[in-house]
This record gives sequence, C-alpha cells and structure tokens, in this order.
Amino acid sequence: MTSSFEENLVSDVMSTDVLTVAAEETTLMAWELMRQGGFHHVPVVGTDGHCIGVLDAETMAAAWDGGGPDRMRMPVSTVVDRRPPPCVTVADSVAATARAMLAAQLDFVAVTGHDGRLVGLVTARDLVAAVAGLRHHAAEGRAAQPALYRIEPVLPG
Repeated sequence: MTSSFEENLVSDVMSTDVLTVAAEETTLMAWELMRQGGFHHVPVVGTDGHCIGVLDAETMAAAWDGGGPDRMRMPVSTVVDRRPPPCVTVADSVAATARAMLAAQLDFVAVTGHDGRLVGLVTARDLVAAVAGLRHHAAEGRAAQPALYRIEPVLPG
C-alpha cells in the first residue's frame, strides 16, 4: 500500500467500463449513445485500438451549428480535437494523471496499456470519487480488466 493518495496508480481510479466509437461513426450516433447511456466522455478509437481523441458534450454541442440533422451525420473524426489526447499509462500515479489533465486543460485523460492501446479513461469525476473513498471499477483484490465497448450501427436491410 502506498503512503499517500497521490502515489496510488491510475489503475486504482480509472474507469475501465468505457464506450468507444470509431472515427468514421457519425456525430449523430455518438451523441445518441452519449445521451442514452449517460456518458459524458466517449473515446474515439482507430481500427488499431489507439485513442484518436475523446468526445465530450461540450465538443459535440460546439460542432452543431444549428443546421438540419444532416449536419450531424458528419464523421466524429471531423469533430474530435486533432491534437493527440492526453494519455497516461496504467503504471502512472494519480498525481501524474491530475497534472496531465491540468496541463491539457481538460477534465479527462486516456489510459493506455504498454502497447499504446486504450484500456480506460480517467475523468475528474473518477478522481473526486477516489478522493471520497469510492471504488467503482473493480472489487478489492481483483485486477480491473478493460471492458471497452464499440458500438456499430445496424442499418435496416
């Protein structure tokens, strides 16, 4: 056990039950998934499993210019920030994670495995829950396994 909360590892606080969308998915589909699932952050991943960016409600609202629904059929890759998202690894400390969030001026950071693939997400809410002593991703004594979901639409035939 570490001596202070800040020295805990990202794996102690990260969310591993994360919904992802593909870069070519429409913003309309991403928005609907966020709304129905109650997600505030949805990582956008490439076919190789690497995180391209993270959509949030603020980004989605800013992308919609008030045009018709066809405007929201653009791919999420046109909306997500073109800069690589801030990332930490599962072996980084909670303090390093908070510093990465502050440096990027964002309320999230992507968590990658040693191969660079997305394994989870840490949000400001995750950090607050951890400070409050709440564990939400795994039972004590059991390693958290990523549960990344990628939703693909089923079109009527």
